[in-house]
Amino acid sequence: EGGLGAFTAELLRYDPQGEALKGGKGLVYALAYGPQGVLALGDEAGQVRFLPPGRPPLDLKGHASYVRDLAFSPDGRYLASASGDGTLRLYDAQGRFLRALGKGPAFLKVGFDSRGRLFGLQLRGNLTLFDPATGKVLATRSLSPYLFSAAQSPGGRVLGLGLSVGRVEVWDLTLPGKRGEIRVPGGPVYALAFRPDGRYLAVASADGGVRLLDLLAPGGPEPRLLYAHKDLTLSLAFSPDGRYLASGGQDREVRLYDLEAGLLERVYVGHTGPVYGLDFHPQTPTLATSGGEGRVLLFRLP
Repeated sequence: EGGLGAFTAELLRYDPQGEALKGGKGLVYALAYGPQGVLALGDEAGQVRFLPPGRPPLDLKGHASYVRDLAFSPDGRYLASASGDGTLRLYDAQGRFLRALGKGPAFLKVGFDSRGRLFGLQLRGNLTLFDPATGKVLATRSLSPYLFSAAQSPGGRVLGLGLSVGRVEVWDLTLPGKRGEIRVPGGPVYALAFRPDGRYLAVASADGGVRLLDLLAPGGPEPRLLYAHKDLTLSLAFSPDGRYLASGGQDREVRLYDLEAGLLERVYVGHTGPVYGLDFHPQTPTLATSGGEGRVLLFRLP
């Protein structure tokens, strides 16, 4: 659980090697890979950069404020962006704009549920489900007003909410209804990520700690500390095979934890600003990271 293992990894496996991509305009808050390896970036100016393999990038404009989150539909048919301007924007697989959705407070999270519905989660805890083909509102629900972060499970059925009061709530999007609530040490929850098997939920807190919750543990989940950043932990992502957990911090580092070996495998450096975005390529051993200085770095996994 961190300690000497984390210290040793930091000394012996400090890896500065990374390929840099041009990000967006200023801070890059969000990035996401599509199922075919298309990379999308969202920046503080409200622009989405669409990077299809082997083709020139497309800059998709329209948001009036920062892009906070991006999500591809599981079939790769749609790309959705969530913005501080209180709207979602929907694009097709070629980056063509389809429609704008929503209004009101800033959107924090966007995704697609197990039925293919588009959902948007706003800062005051308002959840809206849309039909992506028509833009029709299908359902609305008020979740927690203490919302601070969110993550969606593989398959799209479960939504994890990180709260400013140091708790995690687990919601079922098919109802929608709350499954449970877990108190986590370390203060406000800055980031969450589900392991691909859906059993484990990683939690990043204000104390820099990265903790793991076993959602199927008898008697309920007990937070297990894996390691800690030197400052706030801002982003989390699991590799597609579930072996690696990556975290990005205010300390400008990306840490890679090997869950099979139970050790901090590597510390990646290269960003000169906080690391806000992380995602693993769906087919190749590559980790993409985005930072407050506006760059995107690609790191090869061990």
